[in-house]
Parts: sequence; structure tokens; C-alpha cells
Amino acid sequence: MSEIVFDKYAKRGAYHWVECFGPVHRLNAYTMGRYAKVLDALRAAGIGRHSRVLDVGCGDAALAGLVVMKLGASVEGIDTDRLSIDLARQQFANRNLEGKFSVLDGYRYPSPDNAMSAVICSDVIEHVQQPDVMLREMWRVLAPGGVLVVTTPIRYTEQPLDRMHVQEWFPEQFRRFCSETLGVDASLEVSHPVALSELYASSRPIIGRVSRLLLNILAKLGREPFLTSRGFRAFSTQTMVARKPL
Repeated sequence: MSEIVFDKYAKRGAYHWVECFGPVHRLNAYTMGRYAKVLDALRAAGIGRHSRVLDVGCGDAALAGLVVMKLGASVEGIDTDRLSIDLARQQFANRNLEGKFSVLDGYRYPSPDNAMSAVICSDVIEHVQQPDVMLREMWRVLAPGGVLVVTTPIRYTEQPLDRMHVQEWFPEQFRRFCSETLGVDASLEVSHPVALSELYASSRPIIGRVSRLLLNILAKLGREPFLTSRGFRAFSTQTMVARKPL
């Protein structure tokens, strides 16, 4: 089976940078919260200035940029889409950030075995036809003691709402899939309450615009509304963390 072609960069340019660093009405609190979960997991694993981080499916590299700016780690990004890599290089150059970005074809990465302190993969695994092969390749390049962080949407409809998603998982299903594929006990946390996500994505002009603006303001202030769990029962994003044995 052929992979789904990701065409959002051709239509929207380096939109993740705008969602993280643009004016408040163009921010995306949902994306900011998802990236914050990855950064928190990296901090908890001790990733910092002497660490090498590989971003798999880096896209325009806004998350990789945050890893450099917030943690001081060195980053490498890989993606199948040449335009996204061009955008990543351009955005890093515009901000005087250092990073290495490469176009790849398939599931084999250019890094040698045990090379990376951390591997991150944010909302990419749901797009691929062979997620188990992808997980094993990320594990191969991860050094002993290193951390793998993977985010993906939680399945809560019969068919994925996004036409570019090949498959989605329920939380325990995804945790078990990762644990069995990697051969270790993976941990998993849920975030992004469905109620807030639905308000944020509402197509009703007043509800959608007002909700997005208010949640963006909270995110801009560092309050990360999508990371709250109090008072909510259903969530739309999951973050899997696995440490490679020494």
C-alpha cells in the first residue's frame, strides 16, 4: 500500500511556526499544548545541552525549534516531504538556529544505531501504513538510556475524522501496541479534553472564533488550556514515552 501524501505545507507554508509564534489570533493552542507535552517528557528524561534529538516527521520543524530554544539540545529532523524540509531549513536560518534536516524515503533513517539521546515523533504515526516498522526504526537509532516520545490522536470516532489518518488507537490499545513492538513497558498520558477540542474546532462563527481566541490567550500566557484534566472525562491526544534499557 502507498503512503498518504501530506499536502498541508504546499497549501499553508510553515504554518506550525505561525501556530506557535504568530499573533494571538493565529496561534493554535491545541498544537502548543501538544508540543508542550513533548518538551515536558524530554525535560523529565534529562534532555538538555549535550543531548542529540531526532525529530521523525519533523515537518516545518517548529517543534524541533522549540527543543533548541527551550532545552538547548542539538536537533536533527527527517521527513519524506522535500517542501517541509526546505521550510524547516528556512525557518531555522531566519532565527539563527542550528539544526540538520534531511529528506528520507521510507522507514530507514540515516542515523547509526544507538546515536540519539531522544527521538520524538509528534502526530505522525497515524499517517503511516507500517507504524510498527516506524517504531522499531526509531528504537534502533535511540541510545541505551534514551527516551522515545510519540504523540498521536486518540480514536473517538468509527473512522478517523482526518482524511490523512490511516489509523488511530484508543489509549490502552496504543500503549500495548508500543510496548509489544518495542519490548519494554511504555507509559502513556492523555491530554486535550474533547470538550475543549470541539469548541476550538467549531465551524459556528461566534462559538469557534471566541473559543479559539480565549484559549489562544491562555496558551500565550503559559496556562496551556489543553493540558488541563480537572472536570473532563474524554480526551483527544495521547503521549507515549518509552525509555531504552541500558
